[in-house]
Amino acid sequence: MAFGSKRKLAARTDAEEASVVELDCSNSGDEQNTADGADEEEESAENGTATAAIPLLDERAEKGQASSSLANKKFSNGPLAEAFAGMERDGVDMHIMMFLCANGIPFNVLRSPQYPEMVAAIQKAPKGYKPPAYEKARTTLLDACKRKVETDLDPVRQTWYFHGVSIVSDGWTNMKNQPLINVMASNSCGSMFLYAEDFSGQEKTGEAIAEFLLQAIEDIGPANVLQVVTDNASNCKVAGREIQKVHKHIFWSPCVVHTLNLIFKDFANQFAWMVDTYQTGKVIVKFFRNHQHFQALFRKNSDLDLLKVSKTRFASHYILLKRLMDVRETLTTTVVTSKWKELVRDADVQTRAAANAIAQNIMDEAFWDEINIILDITRPLYMVIKFSDGEGPKSGDIYEKMDNMLGEIQDVMTNEDNPHKDDWPEVNNIILDRWGKMNWNFHCLAFALSPKYYDQAYLATLAPGGGKRKAPNDDKEVMQGVMQALNRIAEDQKEYALLREEFNTFIMKKGLYALSAVQADAAAMNAIDWWFTYGSETPNLSEVAKKVLSQPISSSSAERNWSTYSFIHSVKRNKLNTKTADKLVYIHANERLRRRFTEGYNSGPHYKWDIDPDNSLLEESSLKLEQLRWSSLEDNRTH
Repeated sequence: MAFGSKRKLAARTDAEEASVVELDCSNSGDEQNTADGADEEEESAENGTATAAIPLLDERAEKGQASSSLANKKFSNGPLAEAFAGMERDGVDMHIMMFLCANGIPFNVLRSPQYPEMVAAIQKAPKGYKPPAYEKARTTLLDACKRKVETDLDPVRQTWYFHGVSIVSDGWTNMKNQPLINVMASNSCGSMFLYAEDFSGQEKTGEAIAEFLLQAIEDIGPANVLQVVTDNASNCKVAGREIQKVHKHIFWSPCVVHTLNLIFKDFANQFAWMVDTYQTGKVIVKFFRNHQHFQALFRKNSDLDLLKVSKTRFASHYILLKRLMDVRETLTTTVVTSKWKELVRDADVQTRAAANAIAQNIMDEAFWDEINIILDITRPLYMVIKFSDGEGPKSGDIYEKMDNMLGEIQDVMTNEDNPHKDDWPEVNNIILDRWGKMNWNFHCLAFALSPKYYDQAYLATLAPGGGKRKAPNDDKEVMQGVMQALNRIAEDQKEYALLREEFNTFIMKKGLYALSAVQADAAAMNAIDWWFTYGSETPNLSEVAKKVLSQPISSSSAERNWSTYSFIHSVKRNKLNTKTADKLVYIHANERLRRRFTEGYNSGPHYKWDIDPDNSLLEESSLKLEQLRWSSLEDNRTH
């Protein structure tokens, strides 16, 4: 039987053999060897020997040598070759997929521009390249990577000379319970992470914090630093005073967002009607979130979920009540369904009583009326917090935003239909008291150096509250703040006089500022761009304006940096020491900062690649925060 099969194979015609060889040679390398090996195994299984196919293979090799060469040329770019190439690519894709899944790496990393860059570099690697081992990656290669990022950030550092910079700092405790304080260098071009220091064993007194921040100022260059931004803690206030003693021109600014959030807390402490409504809302949210069957019934009817907001979350009172109002109809529908009544009937005594109380509150029209009133009163405050809680040059607008906010709240509070209109004087005092604790002089100067607030068309509109708008130079309080700020910035009285003279040229629209095109651009252009374009008329004041208007007003960038820190120094990586974690955070945060200035960040396949669309948690990206923290919580009203 075996020899008969062999004779039949050997008796094939030359044309048949050429056809067989031609087909086999269309496979390259491993595929051909695999196919031949399979033929050998099949023949061996049939004949009981492994040598039966060898003469045939030799014979095919001798007779089909010329045909093989021709076949390779014929099929190298044909459909069959493309099919095998596709199989090879699928195999590579599977290796990448296994690496991601086996190590728990989010798919979002594939949107990163570093991913195709890494693949391209591996493709161009010399033959026999071996990837870095664990020890090399965590030591010498990590240090080299940090040095490369430092070099790549030179363009960002160059902006410090022209735009100035603010030192932004915040404290945090990592998962090892080590107290850390970070330092960010922030201006209109972004916030750059410098380092975080471990304060274990040290008391975080104002003097200690001041010494730490003064060293950061020296590292950056005191001439480039205009402001130090921290939270409102008492030791930070002491640190701010100590820094201002050393550097007269540097302002200490409490975080605007923290200050505004304290207004919410002051309202809650002062007005019982606001506290009662908020507490009732919290009870409703807590009940549904703690009873899964009731929560499932609610979710069946609603696309929005009830929000359980952390106490440390800014504007938590407004966020919770706003979401309740958004799902009011769903809540009302839920508590009147037969399924709700069935769940209440089958529940224990305590749950049944709580559910009946919840249903009663949800059906209470007065409760919802009170929520509407509170939202109307606090919406302007919420909108200013929303504006302030982000990076970027906002110092020129915060004074006007605060002034408008006060007028809008006055409109709501003094309305005849408002049952709490008699509380307006107390509301006004609370806001003015907190506003006075901000960096008043610095914000007044930034407001007065914003060209758009001198535009006649803008000044002709009525301000919230019905008052007439004033140009900054027509407001006595603003000008007092401007004079004090310029006096601190000036090196001596001669420079102070020169700045006052140039400020007069600016507000009186003399020289270049008298041109109609320049005045039109003042209303339309970004303030910093306007000063870069037309500031040559008053060069000294222009330098001050470009720096003052480029500064942040909150410590949000430093707070978000802890999100990056907790992402890197996580439970699974709890053995990282602070120095290694610091290097990893430096690379992670600053490489993302650098990439946001590239063309591919705002368009193309890497569009906003550092925002994970599948993740509902807030991460370190400022865009992530602005897109998710405030999403679905407010309509598109502008103020």
